[in-house]
Amino acid sequence: MSGTYSDIYKILDGIKEFGGLSPEHVAKQIHKLPEAESVDRVKFLLERCKDKVVLHVGCLGPLHAELIKGARRVYGIDKEASNGHQDYYQVDLDREDLPLLQDVDLVLCGEVLEHLSNPGRFLDGLRNYGKETIITVPSAFSEVGYSWIRRGTENVNKDHVAYYSWRTLKTLVERHGYEVRQFYWYGGKPGVSEGLIMVVR
Repeated sequence: MSGTYSDIYKILDGIKEFGGLSPEHVAKQIHKLPEAESVDRVKFLLERCKDKVVLHVGCLGPLHAELIKGARRVYGIDKEASNGHQDYYQVDLDREDLPLLQDVDLVLCGEVLEHLSNPGRFLDGLRNYGKETIITVPSAFSEVGYSWIRRGTENVNKDHVAYYSWRTLKTLVERHGYEVRQFYWYGGKPGVSEGLIMVVR
């Protein structure tokens, strides 16, 4: 167990032992972090998508070209016009339904949820695929983000409308009918990493 986890668990044990919070408060508000490794986001995604037919939601970025090299086929979905991508669908995920493609093995939803005004609506539509889905999001509690806050500056994409923690992302996907199969941190130490990777179905 890493030092980060050990420190958090000591704090939780102290709170319970000395009665700083009611049992009801602890049950509702205090959540131990899962013991999960921190991975290289791009390497992890490329390996999981290798030799598969992938639906890449939020595809306009450098990762898409790398996915195409290793996957059997990659469909792309994004809000903006494509710039010549093959197998591309322009979809406003807050207002329009996803196209249902029949041969998809895996859905990759990378850095998308934090842009959406209605992520639940999107997840409901995505569930029609019934396939393994990989979700990545920036972390609400990143060490890097906090270092900017300490300088009186917020370092955040101006198009983002939300940040997620392990607990809030888990609650969101489960509320919309998904089961969490695997979880990883990416880009830094567990608990205070840059982001989260959740594999759901």
